[in-house]
Amino acid sequence: MPEKGDLLIVGAGGLGREVLIWAQEISSEMRTWEARGFLNSISTALDGYDTALPIICDALDFTCTGDEFLLCAIGDPHGRLKLCRNLIQRGARFISLIHPSAIVSKSACVGLGCIAATKVIIGSGAHIGAFVIILGSAAIGLDAVIGEGTTISAFSYVGDKAVIGERVFLGSHAIVMPGTIVGDGARIGARTVVSGKVPAGATFFGIPGEMLADAACNSAARMKQ
Repeated sequence: MPEKGDLLIVGAGGLGREVLIWAQEISSEMRTWEARGFLNSISTALDGYDTALPIICDALDFTCTGDEFLLCAIGDPHGRLKLCRNLIQRGARFISLIHPSAIVSKSACVGLGCIAATKVIIGSGAHIGAFVIILGSAAIGLDAVIGEGTTISAFSYVGDKAVIGERVFLGSHAIVMPGTIVGDGARIGARTVVSGKVPAGATFFGIPGEMLADAACNSAARMKQ
């Protein structure tokens, strides 16, 4: 049996610790790696937590040797995508993590570096871009498209044929109705329901979702550029 590579988790916050648990719930026979530690800018981030693995160094100081596999557990979409692209330019290798309890259609496409947590459902024909995080019990509908670096929080629903841009954040229990188009960098609040078109950079809250005033100004400014 070939020697397994080292799995390093980028980010040692709450999400990073959860990702470690999910990774360890994959049977050892299915792994090409063994978890070795975290990359994090704050060396004391794990103090007070019962975590057996150490923080190795800051991700920005990490030197890739080619023997490591990385997972990025940074919840902020903008920061995650920027850091992952930086690491790839420096030779890092990312893997995707699909929890054993997740249901992923055989016709769905899941990109590099994605994380699908417990009881996630990804429907037929869905396309999940690189470095997307889909948290527990979220569901992605048929032929939906999720752009790179987006975060789909727990219990959210993305309807059939919805198109979500890059670096979007969906709060817990958010609902994106079928056929909705969500622009890059938008933020959809917890339990918010959106339909139609959500402008890039906009922030929506409520049922039905309404755009916040500051977000409306920022979105209009982007459209003029």
